[in-house]
Order: sequence, then C-alpha cells, then structure tokens
Amino acid sequence: MSESPILFEKRDDGIAIVTLNRPEKLNALTGPLLDALDAAVDQIANDPEIRVFLLRGAPRPDGRPCFSAGVDVNAIMEGSGVGEEQGFNLTNKIDDLLKPSIAMIDGICTTGGAEIAIACDFRLVGRQSRISDWHLKKLGTGLGAWGASTRWARECGVTNAKQMLLTGREIDGDEAFRIGFASAVFDSDALEAGALEMAGQIAEMNPDGVKLVLAHLDRIDDMTRDQALRWAQLSADWLDVKVGASELQGKVLGD
Repeated sequence: MSESPILFEKRDDGIAIVTLNRPEKLNALTGPLLDALDAAVDQIANDPEIRVFLLRGAPRPDGRPCFSAGVDVNAIMEGSGVGEEQGFNLTNKIDDLLKPSIAMIDGICTTGGAEIAIACDFRLVGRQSRISDWHLKKLGTGLGAWGASTRWARECGVTNAKQMLLTGREIDGDEAFRIGFASAVFDSDALEAGALEMAGQIAEMNPDGVKLVLAHLDRIDDMTRDQALRWAQLSADWLDVKVGASELQGKVLGD
C-alpha cells in the first residue's frame, strides 16, 4: 500500500481522479492529507489539460467502500492533526475552483468528510452510503469550522440542514438524493462508471464556457435578478473581449 495520504491520477480524457488513501483508518483526515489534497487542487487548477476531477475514498482493507470518516482525532495527539484554518481554506478552494469537482461517495461519509464532499460541485452516491454530520452530536456545535451548516443549507435547504445537524441522522444514498445532497444515486458496482460518464460529458465542453457557467451559478444566490441578468449579457461577449471570469464577476457585482 502506498504511504501517500492521497493518490492522484491524470487521465488522457481531461479527467483527474483524486483518492483519499488511508483505507485502514477509514480515510480519516489528517494535516498531511489535507496538505496533499490542497496541493492536488492547485495542480488541477493550473493544468489546462485537466477539465474536471473526481474525488473519492479508497475502499477499506476488506473491500467495503468508504469515502471518509472525518477528522482523525488520534492524529492530533500524534502531532499531525488538522488545523481549523487548513480545512476552511481547502473547502473554500474546492468550492471556488473554476473546474468542476465531483465527489464519488460510497460507504461512510461523515462530518469533516461530508464538509469536503459538500464543497464539491456534484456528489454522486452509492445506495449503501452512510452520510451524516455529527458536529453537534460529537462536538457540541453544529456549525462546522469549515462551513458545514452554510453549505448544507445552501445545497439541501434549511429544513433538511436542520434535520441533518440537529438530529445527527445517518442517511443512505436514496435519501441523500431526495434531500438534494446527491445529484444521482447508483448501485455500488455502477457508481464509478456513472461518475466517469458525467465527468466525460463535462470534459468535452468548452473549458472557457465551463468557467463562466461555474462563476455565474456559484454566485447567483448572492446577486439580485438584474445583476444575474447583466452577468449573462456580458458573458455573451466574453470570448471576444477575453475578460476573465473573476474580472467579469467584479464588473457585474460592482454595477
């Protein structure tokens, strides 16, 4: 088994696959793992050949699927714990990345692991997934240092976020799809193929257009209707005037 806390695969079709690689620890998160994941996101952002990436967890040693059991509390005592700002900055970097991210979730996905997953653009899940957020249940606060409560509410609606955080309920893939956490649900043996099919469809799109759509939709809830419409109007001329997505966002929000 590789000692690297993540595995990075760059494919020839514009897809990168990043794997959380601590299977004997249920892919629990440590400081070195988040550092490696942060570096991988930078690599994806800076490589024009990569157009979309999948994030998944290595299966357990016995073959059962697993995304991540969240922060490894034992790593704190061993001097390799996760820093609060480290996780906050990483999830924001994934969220703000102008290349689509797809979390491929099966098995356990809880708390810090769920925070990373919900920062991705899409979540595709296996039916046997065990998804939860135990910040309130385990730590006495349900906000999540990396933006859990904010992203749960934005992605799944306030009522569903309240139920997840206030009860500590664990949901399977079908329920994750029903409440809006997941974009699609698959049987475990079809999950990878489904994720690669979606990633392949995205990778075939005009990458400049993909950036514009992401930049627009990621901020549309923060705009007025007129700002959103103005953005769409300006973006029609983007390929001609070569205004970057971040610059375009500033022009719209500054109007």
